[in-house]
Amino acid sequence: MKKALLLVLGIIAVCFLLANIDYLADFVNTLATGALIPIVVSILLMLGRHFVQAASYDAAFDAVGHRTGFWHNVVLIFSLVFINTFCLFSGATGVAFIIDDAHRRGCDAGQATGGAILSQIGYFAAVFVISIIGFLTMLLSGRVNWLFIAGGLALGATMVALSSLFFIGYRKPRVLYGIMLRIETALNKVLGVIRKSMSAGWGRKTAHSFINTSHILAKNPKGTLITVAYASFSAILNMSCLVAIGYAFGFEHVGALIAAFAVSAISVILSPTPQGVGVVEASIAAILTAYGCSLATATAIALVYRGIMFWIPFCIGAALLSQSGFFASKKTATQLQKHKDIAWISGTLVLIIGLVNVGLVFVPGVFTPFTMLTEWINIGALFVGVPLIISSVMLIVCAIGLILRFRTAWALTITLLVLIAGSEFLFEGTIRVGAASLLLVVWLFAKRDAFDRPFSIKDMERHAEELKEEWGHRKQRGWKRKPKEPR
Repeated sequence: MKKALLLVLGIIAVCFLLANIDYLADFVNTLATGALIPIVVSILLMLGRHFVQAASYDAAFDAVGHRTGFWHNVVLIFSLVFINTFCLFSGATGVAFIIDDAHRRGCDAGQATGGAILSQIGYFAAVFVISIIGFLTMLLSGRVNWLFIAGGLALGATMVALSSLFFIGYRKPRVLYGIMLRIETALNKVLGVIRKSMSAGWGRKTAHSFINTSHILAKNPKGTLITVAYASFSAILNMSCLVAIGYAFGFEHVGALIAAFAVSAISVILSPTPQGVGVVEASIAAILTAYGCSLATATAIALVYRGIMFWIPFCIGAALLSQSGFFASKKTATQLQKHKDIAWISGTLVLIIGLVNVGLVFVPGVFTPFTMLTEWINIGALFVGVPLIISSVMLIVCAIGLILRFRTAWALTITLLVLIAGSEFLFEGTIRVGAASLLLVVWLFAKRDAFDRPFSIKDMERHAEELKEEWGHRKQRGWKRKPKEPR
């Protein structure tokens, strides 16, 4: 299932890149017009910034008593850039991803939550430091941006709220128990809509582990300071990247570049778009033009900065995602697990073909930006109307059978794909669809040993019960480590 999910994420990433292909082309063309040495320096600063941020995460978890490893955190940092891009509440999703990752590295609930929150405090503290620098720069130049001031104050309030959890856990543990129990009640009400609930005693266990973590932090203030120091240095490298890009395009007003970076840092947090796409570029260009930079130069600086600080890490994160958190393999897979992985991948590919063709019938406009991909699997030239819907539904049904590793579904899928491929080769404009279908047939035939289950209703019912039982066990297990009872 994990490999199938990675496959889906990979396809989403390709679609996202294709949807922004014009933007990326402008980035590459603009990049070529800048001075080479400052551009190279800015790229090195970008990489350095992510490595230093990984050191900050490592220090955060070391401070709560469970270091997760520097290289592991490098992978995590880049993966977060990729994951957060597709999430509406990217900040909350990022924290959840960090907590899950730490849990998989052996942290208990309190350590995982405490380390994740401490890493976010370090990040917010770093941005807050940059905000102060930006405010002073604006104040000295007489160009104070009040929206920026409001964002900075909101950021400071968030940092205080997160820090107060550690303070309350250390000074007023009973209060923290009450807070966590209220959170548990609220979450259960929300999950009750889908007939789910948090694991029994989640609020009390989390509060207890969190209190233990706060005591560890109280005995190790140095670790907290190191976390914030690394995060601040990471933000300074980020700011230096924008300054280097400014020099690459002949704009050497350092104060203006610092002010632009400060505003963009706040914009990322307050932006309604993932990772501040579009908002950051506009804020940088607006501040630079207010300081006398020409619109063309300001746009070039904003475009290249965004390309280096977002698009390059995005691609690196996409490549490293399989090594992080939920997707990382902990042990050598058994032959049965390999067969399950093959079944999930095969079923996912066929499912995508069926769903895309159904979508092309009912909402063709949605797929217009992704023609470069859909033209390889669009069977609309072969079937039209009701036959197209029927054939697409048949593919979807076959995909489910492949995931369940039914031999009958494997045979039907190959038969259907061979018929589609043979028919597509008859049309000059659809040869690529026939070629893609044949490639999938070759893959399925080569992996035929994975589809060895005979089809029967009883097998389907037993498989459904196994899945239900497996999820039930996972829910009951909760966190691997049982926290100590409070004194």
